[in-house]
Amino acid sequence: MKSSISVLVLSIALLFFSTMSSWAQGGAVNEKKWNFVVAPYLLFPNMSGEITIKGIPVDASANAKDIYSNISLGGMLYFEAATAKWAFILDGYYVDLGGEGVTPLLSRRATVDMNQLVASVAGMYRLNSWAEVGIGGRVNSIGSTATIAPGEYVLPGSEFSMDEAWFDPLIVARVMTRFNESNWRLGLIADFGGFGLGSKYAYQVNLFAGYQILKWFEIDIAYRLNGMKYEKGSGTDLFVYDVILHGPSIGLVFKF
Repeated sequence: MKSSISVLVLSIALLFFSTMSSWAQGGAVNEKKWNFVVAPYLLFPNMSGEITIKGIPVDASANAKDIYSNISLGGMLYFEAATAKWAFILDGYYVDLGGEGVTPLLSRRATVDMNQLVASVAGMYRLNSWAEVGIGGRVNSIGSTATIAPGEYVLPGSEFSMDEAWFDPLIVARVMTRFNESNWRLGLIADFGGFGLGSKYAYQVNLFAGYQILKWFEIDIAYRLNGMKYEKGSGTDLFVYDVILHGPSIGLVFKF
């Protein structure tokens, strides 16, 4: 159900921006051979979903208030090298956060601590002034620890931890436009992948708006949605990561 809703949202968003770009003027890449973008970002994530560690499922949902009080570190960095027809992208982010919930069985209190490093690479071909498509891949590295509180009677407390890393192939698309005589630009970059080769499914939607202050400097605000479902093992060795991370971000965009 989650995957169907996510694919629908992604499709509607891409259709909307494709339609919008038919009347908005696209932003063109400079005529020089190579253009570079470096953009450090700060992400303010929310988390929802479930993580199964050593066969024990734990609700891993946390709202913004919970995360802000428990987050240790969060950030991202975007790099792009582009010509008039091609763009090569590296996009990485890291979050270290925790959440509280209950186990599905016996409703025992549980806490989950998770750190996640994600690094995406993609190569895209420019179809016209506002649309690009391409392929890429994403490396996921997740460390998670679940602590289960003791039961009301004789059940002892326990702690489980597991580290996993995997690779997801991706299909990538981007639409972006700059309006006539305006310093504003609006865009969306999205990908979908996994296909059972890494995750069962993985997707990312990043909607952003930028305001150009100088020729070489821009401030961007964005909202990122990132979800995936990954399974490995069985029984007491089962690991399942079925989590959605989403939230706003702000970035400083340097162009040269």
